[in-house]
Amino acid sequence: MPQLNPEFFISQLFWLILTFSFLLFFLWKISLPRISSVLEKRDNKINNDVNTAKKMQAEAEEIQKQIEDQLKKAKDETSDQIKGAIQNIQAKSLEELSNLDKILNKKIEDSGLAIEKNKNNSLEQINSQIFEVTKLTLNKISTLNIDDKEIKNSIEKMKSKVAN
Repeated sequence: MPQLNPEFFISQLFWLILTFSFLLFFLWKISLPRISSVLEKRDNKINNDVNTAKKMQAEAEEIQKQIEDQLKKAKDETSDQIKGAIQNIQAKSLEELSNLDKILNKKIEDSGLAIEKNKNNSLEQINSQIFEVTKLTLNKISTLNIDDKEIKNSIEKMKSKVAN
C-alpha cells in the first residue's frame, strides 16, 4: 500500500498540512463567521420574539383586567338598576293599593249608607203600613173613632217592647 510506504510520508505530510491549513483558513475566515452571524441573528430573533410575547402577554393581562372591571361595573350598575326598578314598582304598587283601598272604603261606606237609608225607608214604610193596617183593623172591629196620634203612640210602645 502506497500510503504506508515511508518514502511518500513527506509528500503526504506536506499535502496534509496544506489541506488542513486551507480548511482551517476557510472555516476561520468564511464558514465560522457566517455560522456565528446566523446564530446571532437567531438568538436576536428569539430574544425579540420572547420580549414581544412578554409585552403581548402583559397587554393581554391588562385588557383582561379592564374587561373584568367593566363586567363588574356593568353587573353592579345592572344590579342597582334592578333594585331601583323593584323599589319603584313597589312604591307604585303601594300607591295603587292605597288608592284602591281608599276607593273600596269609599264604596263600602257609600254602600253602608245606602243600606242604612234603605233600611230606614223600609222601616218607615213598614211603620206606615202597620199604622194603616192597625187603623183599618180598629175601624172595622170597633165603632170607636180613635185618633191617629193614639195609634202612633201605641205602635211606638210596641216597637220599644219588641226592640228590648
